[in-house]
Amino acid sequence: MLWKISGNGLKQHSYLFGTIHMLCPDDFVIKQKNLDAFNSSKKIIFEVDLSKPENVKSLQAFAVSDPNFIKAFSEDEMKKMDSVLVAQQLSIKLLDYASPVAVISLFSMKGFNCPDPTKMKSYEVELAALANSQGKTIGELETPDFQFNLLKDLITPKLFMESVFQLDKYPALTAKMVEAYKTENLEELTKLLEDSAWMTVEQKDKLLIDRNLNWSNLIPEIIKDQSSFIAVGAGHLAGDKGLISLLRNKGFTVEAVK
Repeated sequence: MLWKISGNGLKQHSYLFGTIHMLCPDDFVIKQKNLDAFNSSKKIIFEVDLSKPENVKSLQAFAVSDPNFIKAFSEDEMKKMDSVLVAQQLSIKLLDYASPVAVISLFSMKGFNCPDPTKMKSYEVELAALANSQGKTIGELETPDFQFNLLKDLITPKLFMESVFQLDKYPALTAKMVEAYKTENLEELTKLLEDSAWMTVEQKDKLLIDRNLNWSNLIPEIIKDQSSFIAVGAGHLAGDKGLISLLRNKGFTVEAVK
């Protein structure tokens, strides 16, 4: 999950690190090679900097419920979804209190089957805290507004309903995903993340490919003068439109750190 970026006129190398946004505490570890790369870098770059108070405030605002979204469902559809959710100790009434994006995030968290979901770990949160403790500069590739509006656009009532009816698939898929991440099997992880239970072809284009193309234009400028540790979701790394290939196409040497 850790790749070194060098060549193409760089005076110092940088790193590309694939994260998994949530993990149960027992599965969470920052390997020594990742710490070494992190410590040797001057700048730390995330998709979004969650250590910025204004970003946290934005995320809280985006979690507010959307009454219009609920109106898109018939009474029969609401009952069917609720019967599935009640079996998972959830309820369709969640949409009365939280945005569809927040509820879908909750579905994903539930798939991890952590003994205590409130203690889940995040690489972005842990690394940001470490960066702040070391006085490192933190940058971001996007804003929370961009990310939320993208998700809001993609999570249609139809997709929400499909997600509810596929909830029983989440734990098995998530367990395989976590195992692939822990063993650094990027090929397997990429295949699992692109499973239709997680995303459609349209979602893949908007969530992964379009953003990768944008980031691959931003990264050369970021790493030009200072060594940087760029941490993004691991799903953004592999494939012919993944960051590894896109940066290689721009003339950089990108190699796995064993």
